[in-house]
Amino acid sequence: MPDRTPLDREVFDSLADILRAPQPPAAPFDYTGDTDKTAAALAVYRNNIRSSLSKALADKFPVVAQLVGEEFFKFAAAEYFNATPPTSPMIANYGDRFPEFLDAFEPARSVPYLADIAQLEIAWLEAYRAADAEPLDAQAILAAGGGDPSGLVFTLHPSLRLFKSPFAVGSIWNRHQSHTAPEDIKAGAGESVLIIRPEREVRLNVIGAGPFAALEHLHAGERVADAFGQAEMVDKNFDPQAAFQIIFGGGCVIAAARK
Repeated sequence: MPDRTPLDREVFDSLADILRAPQPPAAPFDYTGDTDKTAAALAVYRNNIRSSLSKALADKFPVVAQLVGEEFFKFAAAEYFNATPPTSPMIANYGDRFPEFLDAFEPARSVPYLADIAQLEIAWLEAYRAADAEPLDAQAILAAGGGDPSGLVFTLHPSLRLFKSPFAVGSIWNRHQSHTAPEDIKAGAGESVLIIRPEREVRLNVIGAGPFAALEHLHAGERVADAFGQAEMVDKNFDPQAAFQIIFGGGCVIAAARK
């Protein structure tokens, strides 16, 4: 394909500015044809782009959309586009800064956990798109440690994501996956969340502060004994057996070696 001339680039840059602008200009750029028809065609194209990106945002953040309702979400999506127009041709990348936008979005102040729910949904998508890997079972892990896993370091599953919030984001997210009657949730009760896709489906589980700390330190390459020691400092009620069940039973480990 031949290089674009400076005039071509100028026209395309002008067109991009029109599509990104909150309000399209009356005379977008010099044109010798019917300017009214041109403006009308650009308006249709501009609205189609915004509508498509709004739908893509709703698909990426379905729980956020459910929490605020369709009308408010479309309003937020339009404001997000005005503040952060797309910079990548990959529509899958659109919305990566939506949590930061919601955190500063004054009309959303009445739902203080909205930004964290959006961040959790990004983590869920990252787990969904992560590479496949075969988890080790408990017997294989114990065998690697000669019956004592305390001296092992683990390689954790590539889909594993850890998320902590001062709000009950895991419980809120899980409630919106079910059609059963909603349970009472104290939204202001902080939660630690483990997200992982050891097989086909992504799992999102609310876990205790101790297991969460243990996984954080294991993810950083620390030995099991050291990671569990850190977990005991965070949670005086830390239960190593329960933590092992979360780690082994959840398919979190794909390799184990002595350090």
